[in-house]
Amino acid sequence: MQDFKVIVYIVVGLSLLCVSESRGQIYRLSPSDTTAGNYFGSAVAIDDSLAIVGASGNSQCGENSGAAFVYEMDASNEWREVAHLIPDDCKDGLFFGKAVAISGNRAAVVAYIPFFSGVESNTVYVFERDPIDHSWAQTAKLRQTSDQLEGAFAASISLDGDRLLITTAGDSKNLAYNGTAYLYEISGGSWVLKSRMTGSLGPEAGVFGTSGALSGDRAIVSASTYLSERPGTVYIFDRNPETGVWSESGILRGILDFFISVDVDGDRIIVGESRAGPGNTGRARIFERSLEGRWRARKTLKPTSENSQGGFGSMVSLSGDHALVVGFDEQLQMNFNIDRVVYLFEYEPEPDDWYQKHIIDLGDVAFGSSIDLDNRTAVIGQTPDQAPGNAYVVRIN
Repeated sequence: MQDFKVIVYIVVGLSLLCVSESRGQIYRLSPSDTTAGNYFGSAVAIDDSLAIVGASGNSQCGENSGAAFVYEMDASNEWREVAHLIPDDCKDGLFFGKAVAISGNRAAVVAYIPFFSGVESNTVYVFERDPIDHSWAQTAKLRQTSDQLEGAFAASISLDGDRLLITTAGDSKNLAYNGTAYLYEISGGSWVLKSRMTGSLGPEAGVFGTSGALSGDRAIVSASTYLSERPGTVYIFDRNPETGVWSESGILRGILDFFISVDVDGDRIIVGESRAGPGNTGRARIFERSLEGRWRARKTLKPTSENSQGGFGSMVSLSGDHALVVGFDEQLQMNFNIDRVVYLFEYEPEPDDWYQKHIIDLGDVAFGSSIDLDNRTAVIGQTPDQAPGNAYVVRIN
């Protein structure tokens, strides 16, 4: 464990004042695999005292076979590795650990083979922790079942209790067809497909399935236009508690990003837009649902110091009254001394507004390659190409 400095800023009128430095705690999650290019930290997730880290470049079962590591916080508040997960069909080029999710005693891990590398379907593996001896074991394997054009399976996953959301990538090259979101639930000890959701506007409004997030009876899925200059879309789906049917309940349009990052927590949604603003400085927007069921932009989050081509909003995460947003601390066109940082925003009931509270900065462009947030605890990946990856759990005061 080590301390890190986070700078707290207050905006007074149009002036930016650095008024204090506070300290938080950062825990490095030490991987058992320390080889260069293991991509440890390329995917992270956290839920309470458990965290999972993907290492898609791990080569235990062959080159780029991949692995995932589970960590648990013990009674002394130290994080320790408690499981090293590999799939039952581990092999070369599986890229297991490309995406991860964790909820309670259950974890999901994606083995994602890039679509241009072959036609083999990607796979989502589910692991569960034994309540008695706390060992982790693979309990399910989910693969693409439809023969329709939907793009690469498992472009993103989101796990919430007994529900699992899996998106497909659609046709990001030609925008010829949309992706899909599959909603699975545990029933009778098995995962059962409960809903297959698609966007109503078609790929011209963004290719459905870029990323997805799940919170209770609500799911959101982004639709990116990628290289096109047109804005993308975010779709909202709600489950009817009486019928169990999932249906599209809202659309957020005009989303400005190449790859739209989203998250949802109850009646709040955060959307990253790194293409937005003058010079593509970027932004993240908080949307809230009104009592009448309408979604409106509640707050636009921006860094206190904006940079042209700053990538702000390239990744986002939301939990309660806190949000994480990834960006750069300098302009992207500069080819030296560029660090990627993670901004923490906090909602304060008085005066009913969101504020930038901390900047988490380890001085490395690879820092912030993946993020997740659970209340006041964040997990952040650091994944360089030519060195071993790292992941950090950050507890913020």
